[in-house]
Amino acid sequence: MIKLSIKVRRIILGVCIPVFLLLALYVFVSVYYSGHFYPGTWINGVNCSNESVSQAMKKLEEHRSNYTLRIMERGGKTEILSGEDIGFLATYEGVRDVKKEQGMWRWLFSLTDINFYTVDSKPGFEEDKLRAAISTLDAVSGSDIADPQNAYIDYTDGIRVIPETEGTRVDEEKLYEALSKAVLESRYRVDIDAEGCYKEPEITVDSEEFKEETKEIDKIAGTTIKLHIGGDIYETIDSTITYKWLYQTEDGEIDIDKEKVKAYMDAMEDEYQTWGNDRQFETSYGTVVTVKGGYYGWSIDAEKETETIIEELKAGESVEREVYNDATAAQWGEDEVGDTYVEISIDNQHMWFYKDGNLIVDTPVVTGCVNKGHNTPRGTYKINNKAVNLTLVSLNPEDPYESFVSYWLPFIGGSYGIHDSSWRSNYGGSIYYYNGSHGCVNTPYSKMQVLYQNVEIGTPVVIY
Repeated sequence: MIKLSIKVRRIILGVCIPVFLLLALYVFVSVYYSGHFYPGTWINGVNCSNESVSQAMKKLEEHRSNYTLRIMERGGKTEILSGEDIGFLATYEGVRDVKKEQGMWRWLFSLTDINFYTVDSKPGFEEDKLRAAISTLDAVSGSDIADPQNAYIDYTDGIRVIPETEGTRVDEEKLYEALSKAVLESRYRVDIDAEGCYKEPEITVDSEEFKEETKEIDKIAGTTIKLHIGGDIYETIDSTITYKWLYQTEDGEIDIDKEKVKAYMDAMEDEYQTWGNDRQFETSYGTVVTVKGGYYGWSIDAEKETETIIEELKAGESVEREVYNDATAAQWGEDEVGDTYVEISIDNQHMWFYKDGNLIVDTPVVTGCVNKGHNTPRGTYKINNKAVNLTLVSLNPEDPYESFVSYWLPFIGGSYGIHDSSWRSNYGGSIYYYNGSHGCVNTPYSKMQVLYQNVEIGTPVVIY
C-alpha cells in the first residue's frame, strides 16, 4: 500500500473540500430555483425574478387588476369601465410551463441575461357586475340620448325628403355582448358604433320601398338648371328651390306647382329687368344726359321660362343654358347701348349714326310738331323693321295724311320711325315747333339712304 505523505494529503483536501462546497452550494441554489424563476425573468411585462410560481401568478393578477376598458361612442365621446367595476379576473396557468422550461440547473447562466416570456391568460368577469356597470353608462342612461329617426317625406313647405338620423340610443343586449367579448379578448378599447351596438332607423332613404316612394321626388329635386342671365351672372335652380315647388295631388302623384315656378321667375325678371329703365348716355356733344324710359333693355320671358323649367324638371336631366328673354339689348352691363346706335337730339334737331364706334351719318332732322302735340317720344328704343318704297297713312281720321317714303326704319311699332321726307328742303333749327312731323324723324334723302344701307334691325335708337 502506498502511503501518501502528509503534504500530499493536505493538498488533496485543500482542493477537494472547496470543490465539494461549491458543488453543494450549486445544488442548494438549484434546489431553490426548482421552484423559483431565474433572475432576469419577465413574464407579460412583469418582473418575476426569484419569484415562486404562485408568487409570479399573483403579481400578474395584480398587474391585470389595473385593467380598464375604454368605450368609444358616437360623437367622439368616451367612457371607461375599470376591472373593479366588472369584477375582472384573470388566470395564468401558462406560468407553470415557463418554470418547467427553465428547469433548475441553468440558473447560473441567467445571472448575465434577461429573458422575456409571454403566456396566455384566461380573462373573465362577473356578469352581474358588468351588466350593472353598463346600466350606469351615459350611453345607456344619459339625459342627452337621442332616438333614431326614420326617413320620411315632409309636406309642410312643398315636398322634401328628410333622411333618417342615427341617434345615440344603444341596444343594451348588443352592448353587453360587445363589451364581454372585448374583455374576454383582453382588449383595452372597443368602438361600440363599429360593433353595431346602436339602435338603427327602421326606414332609410336607401331602402327599396322608400326609394320607390320618392323616385319622382328625387328625379325632380336631383335636376339642376343653370341659367345664364348675362355677363358673368348665372342663376342656379336646384333642390333647395325645387323642393318647395312640389306637391302631392289628390291621387297621390307628385307634381310641380306652376304658380310657384311662375312667381319665382317673375321675381327673377324683376331683379334683372332693365327694359324701359332710365339710362345715362354720353352724347355726341360730350355731355352725359339721362334718357328717360323707352322700349329698350333686357327682360326675362317669365312665362316661357316657367313652361320650359317644368318640362326640364319632369324630364330629370340637368341643363345649363341661356335664359329666355322677351326683350334684349345690344349688350349686357352698364352700357347696354354699345358702340353701334342712332342718336337723336330733339332740342338740337340733329341725328348721328355710329357703327362700331365710327360716325357714319351726321345730319340735321325734323322731329314731331310741338305746337300740334305730335312730339317725338324721347327714350331708348331699337330699329324693329326695315322697308323701302311705301306710303305712310294716318290712323287718325281727324288728322289724315298719306306720305310716300323711299326708306322706312320704325322704332315704336309701325307708328314712329325714321324716314326720308322729299317734301322738305330745310332741316334742323326750330322747324319742329310749327311745321314738324306727326312724330317721326324726317331725314334728308341722301343721309337716309346711307343710314338705311348700314343700319340693322335691333340697332338702338337713343332719343333725348
